[in-house]
Parts: sequence; C-alpha cells; structure tokens
Amino acid sequence: MKKSIYLSLAWLVLTGSAHAITISVPKGLIDIAVAKKFPKEKATITLDNPSLALSKQRQKVELCGTWTSKLPKANGDFCINTQPVWNKDKGDIEISKVHVLKLSTADGKELPATIASTLNATVLTLLDGTSVYHVPDMIGKRLDSIEVQDSGFKLHF
Repeated sequence: MKKSIYLSLAWLVLTGSAHAITISVPKGLIDIAVAKKFPKEKATITLDNPSLALSKQRQKVELCGTWTSKLPKANGDFCINTQPVWNKDKGDIEISKVHVLKLSTADGKELPATIASTLNATVLTLLDGTSVYHVPDMIGKRLDSIEVQDSGFKLHF
C-alpha cells in the first residue's frame, strides 16, 4: 500500500498535476497508533486499554478504556466522544473536543464526588490532543479535510 501511495505522489510531482489526493487510513492502523499512546498517567490516575469505534454518520470517534486511581484505590471504565482534528505542525491527526460519555467503577457503583471530579478533569486533559495517526512526511502538511468512515479515515489533501 505504501508503495502505491509513493508512486502516485511521485507521478503527481513529476507531472505537475494539481489533482486532489485522497488517502484511506484503515482502522487497524489507527488502532495501532492509539495503542502506542497508552497507558497515559497524570497524578494518581492511569488510563489504559484503549478501544476505538468510528462513526461515519456522526463524524465522531468514540474511545473507551479503563481507568485506575492509586489514591483512593479504585478502577473502572471510561468512554469519550471526540472529533479528529489536523495538527499541521506535527502532521498528526489528533483527538480534540473531548466529551466524557461514561465513567464507571468496575463494580458498577457510583463514583465518589472527589474521584468523579478528578477523573473528569484528568480524562479530558490526558486525551485531548492525543495523536491517532501520523501522516507520512512526504505527503506534506496541507490537509483539506478528515472524513470519518466506519472502517477508518479518509484524508483529503
């Protein structure tokens, strides 16, 4: 797949064509990139075991995983809803506009107010700006749009 992308890009450069380029990024590559970013830790909270669900209809990414608190000792699950954004400086697609969908304990009990407050702040700050895919440097830093598909991203250059 990389070879065909490189050949297509080389052809465009050599011919001076101004045609738009569209690249499909399969969910498997996104899953691998996200898994490399975990575990994420801040203060006494650790986020781990990420799993992604993509929604073409809503143009959103849902990221779920587990959380663990060292003080007080507790753990559970989380899910966030987010939107992919382009970071031109890094050449990365990142998650942004994080919205917490679910925070629960492993045994299903209600979270104590102190843990809920800390987790809300931690989840939002730890996950906002997380890179979910790095575009190969040779493609460039100009991206027109990111289209979320159920099976990956479609990048329009």
